[in-house]
Amino acid sequence: MYATQPRAILLRWLDGSMKIAAVVAILMAWTSCTEQSCFANGQRSTDERSPLNFDLVESFVLASPVASVHRYTAVSYAANDPNEDRYVVQVDSDAVFASVLDGHGGWEVAEYVNKHLVNNAATLLGNASSNNFAHIASSLSSAFVATDDALRARLLLAFQSGHGKANRVGACTMLAYAKGSTLVVANAGDVRAVLASTDASGGLVATPLSTDHNAKHVSEQNRLTEKHPNESNVVVCRSPESCRVKGILQPTRALGDFAFKYEEFNTLHASFQNGGDGLFIPQPYTPPYILAVPEIQVHTLTDADQFLILGSDGLWGDLSNEEAVKIVADYASRGEHDLAAQALVYEVIAKNAEGLNATWAEITNLVPGRERRSVHDDTAVVVLFF
Repeated sequence: MYATQPRAILLRWLDGSMKIAAVVAILMAWTSCTEQSCFANGQRSTDERSPLNFDLVESFVLASPVASVHRYTAVSYAANDPNEDRYVVQVDSDAVFASVLDGHGGWEVAEYVNKHLVNNAATLLGNASSNNFAHIASSLSSAFVATDDALRARLLLAFQSGHGKANRVGACTMLAYAKGSTLVVANAGDVRAVLASTDASGGLVATPLSTDHNAKHVSEQNRLTEKHPNESNVVVCRSPESCRVKGILQPTRALGDFAFKYEEFNTLHASFQNGGDGLFIPQPYTPPYILAVPEIQVHTLTDADQFLILGSDGLWGDLSNEEAVKIVADYASRGEHDLAAQALVYEVIAKNAEGLNATWAEITNLVPGRERRSVHDDTAVVVLFF
């Protein structure tokens, strides 16, 4: 990670002032409830495990439903220091936005996108009808690209000033938008959206509303090899589950990651000035490799739809879609909707402890940063209840 001085300079390029550092400090400290009022941050009362120290915990019940959403809960838990994942939920008079960001290479891009993507999307959407699917899809896609373009302009100045890290920081980005009975999910990266719905027998069905954009998937490998036919290393796989673009990056879509998009960010002398910790991709090099353009899925909400889970890779690396849906449903059935997102993270940590034959305390007492990140990832989760 950056030392204090270069990080501060990079942030100045990102948002034009040093105020963002104070905002981040406030956000990382704020929660909407105390450990006591939240049943020890999401534990059931019969659970003997010590509470997790969440960065953010949020739960809100709407006075009346908006776009079929009547409540939501969200949480963020750190492995890295600082946490590289972010989430935001914005409820307008007739629409709901929910975004989860999974940062990599640093937290700065996730923070920038978290502050700007929803506002950009809302501006481009305007007063669009919920039935105008084409306009909604186009507006969300344009919001992703516009946010990425604005970020590019800021980070190029930082990179050219010798802060090499600016060329390799990125964030997988998901934005869900609900208006009327229309639910639209825009995704660039491996953040995942899973919809829980009841079937004819009354059971719950888990339906993904996004595709993981990861170099291990054949569809993404085919796209890259088609665009870069003369580069044998455009995708390098150490195993079927471990493939990377140019042998470096697993996600194939993201905001940021500009060394994979523009030649101006892949300059050797600029990458490593000031101990810049930058990235240089050697020849053959024919960008772009990574896309900021999201994949869009549209769903019409019905009475069968119960809730939507948005989660960063830290969640889905340990839980299947069905496992996550069952956990949320169990808590909702007891009226403990506000604990559902936290419960998902508790299960992730428990699975990691079990897999390593370690105790709960041994895992949760690891210091955020290199130690804890070697065991599990940052995790951000939003659950919208319909």
